[in-house]
Amino acid sequence: MARVFYDKAPVEIRVGSYSETLIATDCSINFNNSQAPVYAVGKKRPIGQFPAAARAGDISFNFLTSITGTFDSIVGVSTAKQGNIINYLADHIKNSADSEASGVTIKCAGVSGIGFLNSYSFNTTANSISSSSASFTLFGSGSNLPVSGRLSGVSAGVGIGTDANQDNISTGIAHGRYTTMPTTLNTTIYQSDAALGERYATGTIYSADYSISFNHSPIYKIGQEFPTTTFYNNASESINVAEDVFNSGLKYDEDNKNFSIELRGLDVSNAGMFVRVTKAKQISTSASVGLDDIIRTQKSLTAAY
Repeated sequence: MARVFYDKAPVEIRVGSYSETLIATDCSINFNNSQAPVYAVGKKRPIGQFPAAARAGDISFNFLTSITGTFDSIVGVSTAKQGNIINYLADHIKNSADSEASGVTIKCAGVSGIGFLNSYSFNTTANSISSSSASFTLFGSGSNLPVSGRLSGVSAGVGIGTDANQDNISTGIAHGRYTTMPTTLNTTIYQSDAALGERYATGTIYSADYSISFNHSPIYKIGQEFPTTTFYNNASESINVAEDVFNSGLKYDEDNKNFSIELRGLDVSNAGMFVRVTKAKQISTSASVGLDDIIRTQKSLTAAY
């Protein structure tokens, strides 16, 4: 068998009628079964090992935050919006009124599976490109295994679909230079200064890390190994912001905040990717300082769906 070099191992995702080849920097695929020993009184050693759960897999990867894909039905946006297929999927799941989930097709170097999104995250920092990560659980269905296929080289850009609109290869990457942070994310405190008098101080945002995680429940029936259906139960969302203002007046019960982060690339003529967070509450604040740097503060906000 020929060895497969990384340049022949693109990560491809299909969600409904959309598909995209991500600009992945790594990818990891796991496939496992579950065996449990069975013991009986009067016998020291186990009778044997028997299956204790259905076979399942998982896949995780890091990728550059591409923002050039065009997707419809972004919640809260009336027109098609730019972004990447993972951001589109996360937005669709967290705002969906239907809990029953449909898996998405994930493929890397000839190995594929039907996955359910566990987590998605990205970061944005001054004067740096943005990177993202995602992880999926792979469940089988009917006679289909959670993971199938053999390792084989695939030319970059050869996607799951054949239509040019469906097989979009991202070329735009989000960058901190032109990314827009909402003013509602900046910490504002009231302070009294002997020279300047009473005034408000507003923090400067230096970086932000966003993440969302999903909980799902596969439903099994007697006489079948793999689930008959899978439900997304709930989601938790968080954003950690680095500033230079410390909020010592953190409330016992903070107010809800809604905001949208717009990630943009170096080509400012192109639209950015929006991430909407609703009813987020600040839950922590901290400050730290190191050599040759300013005092930086960190605050965390969470939202639940």
